[in-house]
Amino acid sequence: MSEKEQIKMSPCSKTAEESILGGILLDETSFDKVSPWIKKNDAFYFSESKMAWQAIKELRKEKIPIDLVTLGNKCKDLYPKESLAYYLSGLLESTPTAANIENHGRIVWERYVQRQAIKLSSILTNRGFADYTSVSSTVTDQIRILEELRNLQPDRSRKVDLIVKEAIQMIKKGDNIIPFGMFALDRPAGGMTRSEVTVLGGRPGHGKTTLMLNVLKSLVEQGRKIVLFNREMSNTEMIRKLIILESQNLSYSELRSGTLRDDSKRLEEIEEKISKKYKDVRMYDDVRNLDDAMSEISRHKPDIVIDDYIQLIMIPNNADRRFQIENIMLEYKWICKKENCSAFVLSQLNREIERRIDPYPRMSDYAESGVIEQTVETALFIFYGYNFDHQEYDMYETEIIASKSRYGTVGGFKVGFNGDKCRFYDTKNKAREDSVSKLSDNWLES
Repeated sequence: MSEKEQIKMSPCSKTAEESILGGILLDETSFDKVSPWIKKNDAFYFSESKMAWQAIKELRKEKIPIDLVTLGNKCKDLYPKESLAYYLSGLLESTPTAANIENHGRIVWERYVQRQAIKLSSILTNRGFADYTSVSSTVTDQIRILEELRNLQPDRSRKVDLIVKEAIQMIKKGDNIIPFGMFALDRPAGGMTRSEVTVLGGRPGHGKTTLMLNVLKSLVEQGRKIVLFNREMSNTEMIRKLIILESQNLSYSELRSGTLRDDSKRLEEIEEKISKKYKDVRMYDDVRNLDDAMSEISRHKPDIVIDDYIQLIMIPNNADRRFQIENIMLEYKWICKKENCSAFVLSQLNREIERRIDPYPRMSDYAESGVIEQTVETALFIFYGYNFDHQEYDMYETEIIASKSRYGTVGGFKVGFNGDKCRFYDTKNKAREDSVSKLSDNWLES
């Protein structure tokens, strides 16, 4: 094969080109996602793809809806001697979804850059062997050609007027802030902000997961789409706690001990209620590593991601744990920006809190605290003092503390807590009134 033929057979991806065109036929709005990558028609290697892309751009310019019929007619207008009907109909058959169109656009553009690099390197080689009287002119030409190659990379900056327009739309829509639905959590800054991360820390047995479950219930009642990673508990056990929370009158201790009264009809009603109410919740208990978690978030594009808890995420390298946590937090930060969602992550606290006279949690108590403090929008703690001192603290009261709030205020708020009912309350009196569990007379609390 000659050098000319080798250049002609340069890198390309027919599958990626067709998936872009098919994706736009499936979802016209996906054009805006892929168009920043395709700055030139020549990015498409195959002539049919190139002609279809030009026709799509003409339809967009004329504000004509894009479908198989309008695209076919536009292709006939632009290229009357070409027959593209069979090619266009095959695009829909070979493209199941437009979800990955941005990645496919990047592939097509990268292949184009590769082709240009091959072409320009050939030019540089030929000029290098030419009999130039001036070495400086050769160097100048090489720099110019390399600069042209660098400029082939897509411009990912965004114009201010477009950003302002999006910001105004968010303000009007009022959807940039996602309330927790609990006063103690919403008091610092009104809730979670899209594209931001909120962390909740606490020692084992302080009610982190139960608080998360109450937040989940509130978010579902707001109609939010949620992805939940259960790393400490199984999905089944989390649903058991959810059954208690939604039932109003069942007891978690009775359920765990197998002494729950036989109420099949009531349980069937709760099953139906949870199945319908939590239909927009995706729950995982087998996603062990960070890459798989990010993939699932990109796949489902939720309003909120909940992760219980981040110290159990596996990172496939031998780096120090501090750097692993840094990687986890930064990945969550970027995925929230990319998918315009909010993350509510739970974190374990180190043991220093148990060695101090003052048991109240501090920012330094977060395991690998530095990166967590820098990354998150809001840093929350849950402190159940009864675990430290039965005499000083009430069994039915806990405190939620905001130690950092980028867009609000810091402080603490005491709320009612009844772990046996998997529920938080406005006051400790309401939590005590709702208690139904009985301790054995022989039980001695430590």
